Amino acid sequence: MAIRIEPLTPVFGATVSGFDTRQPLSAANRAEFLAAFEACSVLVMHDQPLTDAQQIAFSESLGPLEETLPGVVGAGSKIVRVSNMLADGSLKEPGGRLALFGQANLLWHSDSTFRAAPAKASILSARQIALQGGDTEFASTRAAYDSLSETAKRRIDGLVAIHSIATSRRKVDPRAVSAEQEDALPPVPQALVRRNPVNGRKALLLGSHIGAIAGLADDEAQGLIDELTAIATQEAFTYRHVWRNDDLVMWDNRAVIHRGHPYDEKTERRLLVRTTLAGDAPTVVAGRIVDQEGGKYDVG
Repeated sequence: MAIRIEPLTPVFGATVSGFDTRQPLSAANRAEFLAAFEACSVLVMHDQPLTDAQQIAFSESLGPLEETLPGVVGAGSKIVRVSNMLADGSLKEPGGRLALFGQANLLWHSDSTFRAAPAKASILSARQIALQGGDTEFASTRAAYDSLSETAKRRIDGLVAIHSIATSRRKVDPRAVSAEQEDALPPVPQALVRRNPVNGRKALLLGSHIGAIAGLADDEAQGLIDELTAIATQEAFTYRHVWRNDDLVMWDNRAVIHRGHPYDEKTERRLLVRTTLAGDAPTVVAGRIVDQEGGKYDVG
């Protein structure tokens, strides 16, 4: 049976149905699903109740997974608990480091661009949602790149941005990142424009992890990032997902940025569980941008 794919917006995103993620996908359905992922960037699946083990099994059927970074709930495992709760179900201390760390999710970002090989995809399962708020918003950096003039594209093709976990967390509070996390995840270079290896389409690699752009003064770099982010996050290029329990959403970190929206973390309990498909390769090696079709070219 073919899966059903219904567009979410004129630009990107789709609702996908007709299968159960607790069961292995047939070869045909897996091919359809991955084709929809490459084409649509964000896939929404309703009524998909999952345990952690089932989510890991479904995710690993699509590719290898990252391990959760140190210093957070779930560290060293294959799942990230996007939640205001600790492992024992108690609420995180308001204003504490773990709560502050999570607040950075409210900034536009792409998952794991602070790793040398940035994440390919994220898969987020809604286990317990907030009564009000807590939506997740997505913006198409592929549509944003396509909208640029040829002059603007020439200006940014070949630029390299410096990403780190410390940069995004310090935008919230200096206490939001630990020395252990900084040591484990030093700053890494990422191409500002990357090419999809499957369909050849280009997208911007943006987000709050960026702290600098090689070769540009800090004010010029920040101005450029702000300009590109404003283009990517205009209403025509965004989709805001209102969560339902048992929703499963998968998105392409190579083609979108996302951010959470606030909810009452002091009184409500919210739990979303994320698995993350590891990236295929770095975007920059030895100071040279790696073209996603296999070639390399010098920066600058």
